[in-house]
Amino acid sequence: MDLDRILIDLLSDRIVAELTARRRRGLLVFGATDLGLEAALRSLSTLAKAGWSFEWTAEAALREDLAARLAWPEAAAPVSLARSALVLVPALSLTLAAKLALGIADDPLSQILTEALERGRRIVAARDGVCPAARDRLARGLVPATEARRALMRDHLAALAAQGVELGWAANLAKTVEGAGAAKPPATRDSGIFGARDARAVTGATLRLGRAVLLTPAAQDILAARGIAISRG
Repeated sequence: MDLDRILIDLLSDRIVAELTARRRRGLLVFGATDLGLEAALRSLSTLAKAGWSFEWTAEAALREDLAARLAWPEAAAPVSLARSALVLVPALSLTLAAKLALGIADDPLSQILTEALERGRRIVAARDGVCPAARDRLARGLVPATEARRALMRDHLAALAAQGVELGWAANLAKTVEGAGAAKPPATRDSGIFGARDARAVTGATLRLGRAVLLTPAAQDILAARGIAISRG
């Protein structure tokens, strides 16, 4: 084998190795919330054991604590998405979700996620910081008292899902990232009232409701707690 062939083979091996590594390289984005954070960090440990590597960026209030707890380096500013196949949001705050839902990009984290959306990067986010029925929120007594406020939070999550953000619970982030098998076809309902009993019976990850269907607040809370996305049409 001549020298040129040896060099070509070595270069090819390095390219393949780099492409393989890039498929398991991502950026972590931590919004200003600790709801679900402990569970999310355990999920990140699972991903690390599965061969994932990350850089991370966070709101100022979390940076010192995260620097002591994460094995990966903090991303240098300005944060680049060039080497990241995945953008993972272990801590999605209500403020950050609202900005993405409304198309606002006026701070570093919302700008990073907006760029990821525009470039078609895969984004996986923990819903715990936004969902009114999240376990941590219930345990701390932080569920909003009014239905209007709870509906606003659910609407933000629905807007993110409609833009392609994959939402999951912090405790299950590793499964969401790695995939949990073939998706079931969405459940559908074209008319009538969709109540709590119906919500508990849904088996898939998506529910399609006709525009004439009345979705009760109790059903909305149950679907949100189960991580089931709702689409209208």
